[in-house]
Amino acid sequence: MVIRLLTIAITLLCYCNISFAEDKALLIGIGDTLSISVYNERDLSVQVKVEPSGYISVPLLGQVLAVNKTTKVLGHELESAFLDGYLVNPRVSVVVTSFPPFYIKGAVKSPGSYEFVPGLTIDQAIAIAGGLKDRASKDHWYILRGIKRTKLKAKKNSKVVSGDIITIEESIF
Repeated sequence: MVIRLLTIAITLLCYCNISFAEDKALLIGIGDTLSISVYNERDLSVQVKVEPSGYISVPLLGQVLAVNKTTKVLGHELESAFLDGYLVNPRVSVVVTSFPPFYIKGAVKSPGSYEFVPGLTIDQAIAIAGGLKDRASKDHWYILRGIKRTKLKAKKNSKVVSGDIITIEESIF
């Protein structure tokens, strides 16, 4: 009986995690590489990189805005576009196959560019860069984000986005 209850509890937790993950779906960003597959249409399946304009080039459709959409939303939009005079029952899947790196500089032991992983925090990025130097500030951390390089104040649990430039300043004391 106890084992059965544990099995049910674990199953429920797994479903909760899946639902939570879908709510926090990543948005497609500039520089992401996408794999677009159209079922039974090999010639329409492509690997594309999101251009600085936010668009991708898709066979038959031309330029399609991809940035700031989830892969699921983009897939549905492509299905609708292919349905409009091109294909009878299109099934499209979109997967992000790679992200641009993030960059970290300043008072860390190994500044540089590193592979972005979804869910990455500033604290984890610092660890990847070898940790803080002795004179690193504990609260003067900044992120430059997006095309306009908007400067954001960062904390340990701040989320990193692909392409971010993280600056860890030195403290005076």
